[in-house]
Formats: sequence, structure tokens, C-alpha cells
Amino acid sequence: MSVDFSDDPAATGFFAPTRFEASLHDCEVEGEIPAAISGTFYRACIDRRYPKRFADDNILNDDGAIDMFRFDDGHVDYRSRHVRTQRFLDERQARRALYGRYRNKTTSVPQVCGRSHNTANTAPVYHGGRLFMLKESEPPTEMDPHSLRTLGEYDYGGGLTSVSFTAHPKIDMATGEMLAFGYEATGDQSTDIDIYWIAPTGRIGRRVRVQAPYVSEMHDWAISEKHIVLPTTGMVTSPERIERGELYWAFDPDIPVRVGIMPRDGEAKDMRWFKVPPRHGMVHSINAVTEGEKVHLYAPITEYPYFGLFPTVDGGMGDPSQSHCTVRRWTFDLSKSDDDAFSEDILYNVLGSSFSRMDDRYVGHPFRYSFLSITDPAYPYDEARGGRLPRPISNAYARFDHATGGMETLHVGHTHMLLEPSFIPRSKDAPEGDGYLIGVAGNLAEMRSELIIADARHLADGVIARVRMPFRLHSQVHGWWVPKAELPFA
Repeated sequence: MSVDFSDDPAATGFFAPTRFEASLHDCEVEGEIPAAISGTFYRACIDRRYPKRFADDNILNDDGAIDMFRFDDGHVDYRSRHVRTQRFLDERQARRALYGRYRNKTTSVPQVCGRSHNTANTAPVYHGGRLFMLKESEPPTEMDPHSLRTLGEYDYGGGLTSVSFTAHPKIDMATGEMLAFGYEATGDQSTDIDIYWIAPTGRIGRRVRVQAPYVSEMHDWAISEKHIVLPTTGMVTSPERIERGELYWAFDPDIPVRVGIMPRDGEAKDMRWFKVPPRHGMVHSINAVTEGEKVHLYAPITEYPYFGLFPTVDGGMGDPSQSHCTVRRWTFDLSKSDDDAFSEDILYNVLGSSFSRMDDRYVGHPFRYSFLSITDPAYPYDEARGGRLPRPISNAYARFDHATGGMETLHVGHTHMLLEPSFIPRSKDAPEGDGYLIGVAGNLAEMRSELIIADARHLADGVIARVRMPFRLHSQVHGWWVPKAELPFA
């Protein structure tokens, strides 16, 4: 059977799979790229190669691709490659989809039983001289940072004891140490969580195994100078779901979120689990700060996580409009003995996405600024030019000043869809927030993509440069910036 996506209503228009790889030397630039932007911007993307086996599968199960923008002396080159996972190679040979619903291995064809289901499609990270593409249910996939050639799954020389590895490791830029974890560490539906401390050289120095209060999807977390903060999400699974051949996760709106807090130098016995009311979905964090006996977690919070992509435990489907986030601060009082020692403050009542970023030099430390893609009603979408939207989109970037409570926004066009922002410091020693905000926008009217650059201190002044691509790019999940001083060009 030939390739045909016409039966998939989600694979249309700007959201259709691109299914291509490209190299573009000296991209077209509108405006002027600041000389301070010198380095490589990586994007983890989703791009399904073959029509999915099941209509109710979701985009988080699409194949992984990696895009690279390399900036130097006001010029930018682009390259994209699909990640050559086992799944990619098997399906390319068969010329059809073989792997089944999201993370439910029982729904794949028998011939791929026992093979890695890694899609490597969620987040790039560069650490210890290696570039990885990450998917939280599988080990890291190492990539050549220049050619984007897939080098294969990586287990840290046998030091990785979990079958999984988070898509959101945290690098403490003050020390160069990377902290990571793998949930369901000993296999599907296990409550084991392995936490890793990885030296700047890329060697695992310490590992601690803790137990989660229940099996839950645990996508992101946070670290402070003194603590590790590990939240559940209310996304649960069961043997019955797997046996019925359903998506691995479903949202339980009645189950409390549990947040584990442990000293960064602690052991398993030191992990303490706090209780947060149901319907407090944290998909991505901003940062955590320890203040005396209190730990503050900053994050976009929503009533229904994951944009309505997963069903509820009773079989219903969520409304994507319920997935807008507000920026909140959760505070946990370690001096109190009960697990309800929790309070919440809504800091910014915006129509936010969950795609938050900050100046990564301050991850795990007291900070002032964060950034988020949002839907701002002040900038109406031009449907006549951009076409009807199948789902809500972000149309602006917001910068939050957590010291003053102020907010500033950047709008890039009335037919533009914005993906996750990333921050680039103006220099290694620049003050916090002094630098540039970059991100890819979809120009829906012209069916092509643009990489947007703005001064992070003056978002209201607008875009200072656009890298105008002659085609649609893959749909991004997360991005990662590496300065040229850290990764010289090959």
C-alpha cells in the first residue's frame, strides 16, 4: 500500500508531516543577526514518517527529527535529519508503520516485539561533550553534534541502571553537573525512580533509587540549590489499559498530585512526598528556589495536562481549551510534618502554554525572569489569511519579571503560530535576562517557517531579525542552545 495520510484529520495543512531532511547554506535573513549570537540552536521535533496504525494515537508518538541552526558572524546555516532509531529503520524497511499506540508495546506488530520503541523526539541536550536526543521512556540517543548522524542509544558506560531517562535533565551551570532521573526505572508500571548526578565530564557519579507513591507520568521536574523536586501529573496507567490495547496514559481528574522533595545531597530515606489537590497539572517547570525551610516551585499549571491529547480514565477526551496554563508558585513548608504543607499563588493569569524557559545559567538558583509562549487576545488571528485552525495556538512570547510582577509580550504576526522560546545570553557574564529570545514561528498564511530573534530585555520593541525559511519546518517540541565557545564548529 502506498503512503497516504488523507484519513488523518490532524495531518493536514501546516500540521501535515514534512517527511523530509534538508540542508540550507546561508539562510535568508530579514534584519540583522546580532554578533553576540554565535553557536548552535538544536530543535527536537516530531515528524511521522508513515500513517499511524491507530486513529486515536497522538502526536507524541511521532518519529523524532532534529533540526540545527548554526549562527556565526551574522550568518546562519540550517540542517535537519530524522533520528535513526530502531523504529525508524524497521518502518523504513517495511514501508509502513509497525509500532503501535503511544507506549503500549502490545499494540505493535509481532515482528518488532522486544525491540526498542524509542522515538527520540522530545528534547535535545548537550552535556559532557555529547549531544543527545531524549524520550523519557527510553535511554538517551546520541547524535553527532555537527552532521546530526545518529550514533545510537547511550547508557553512560553501563552507569544507566534505569530503562528510562528524563527528557528534562537539569544542568547546574555553576558547577557543570547535570541531574537526571528515570521513572518506571525497572520497567513499565514500576514505581522505581532512579536519580542521577552526572559530572561535567559526562560520567555518572552517584545514583539514588526512590519509590513513587503511585505509577504516574513524570515528564519534568526542578532543582534548587539544595533540593530536588519531583512531581507526578495525574496521568496514570494500569494493566487493564495495556491489555485493552489503549494509550498507555489516561488522566485521572480525582487523584491528588504528589510532589517529592529530597535534599540534593540526600538519600532515598530523605525523600518526602507532599500532596497537591487534583486538577493541578504540571507538564513543565520553570525553576525551584529554596528559602529557609520552604521550597518554591515555579511552573505553568493547568487543570487538564497535555492539550487534550490523552483520554480521561473514564474514556472521555479532554477539551484542548482547558489546557491553558497560568503561571503559579507552589510552596512546600519543610518545617511542617504533614503532607498537606502546601500553598499556591497564581502569579500571572495568562492564557499560557506549558512551554516555559528561563536564562539557563540560573537553573537551580534564585532567578528573576522567565519566558512563556502564550495566547494573547490582544492579537487576533487572521483566519482569512491563515486558514481555520484545528487547535488553539500560541501567538505571543511573554517575559515575566518575578521581582516586580511585570510582564512584557512579543507579537510576531497575525498569521503566526509560535513554538517554545529559548534564551541566549548576550555574553557569558551578562546579567540575568540580558540577551536574546529566539523561537520558530509558523507563518500559516505563507506555509513556511521563520526563526524569530528579539531583544529579551525589550520584547515590546518587536522582532530584530527573522531567518526566513523557504519551507515548513518540523513541529518542534523543545530546543537547546550551545554557544560556539562550548562547541566549536567542525
